Amino acid sequence: MTYIQRKDVTDRIPNKFEAIRIAALEARRLNDRARAVSANLPGKLTTIAVQRLIDGKILYYDKRERAAAALKERESGQE
Repeated sequence: MTYIQRKDVTDRIPNKFEAIRIAALEARRLNDRARAVSANLPGKLTTIAVQRLIDGKILYYDKRERAAAALKERESGQE
């Protein structure tokens, strides 16, 4: 079994529950793609998904960060 340190994950996404949710969505996406092309992935999907999260291969946007960036963009456009 692969051991993944929590710090490695929370360095990318500080909220561990949100990180688990993002990794689960990525595992589901990988599973759907693998089934569509009838491919076997090396290892467990969850481990692959978490490793992709740690490596920064998953695009992730926090809703609050996205809203703050949109507000800042609107304010800079009005000046």
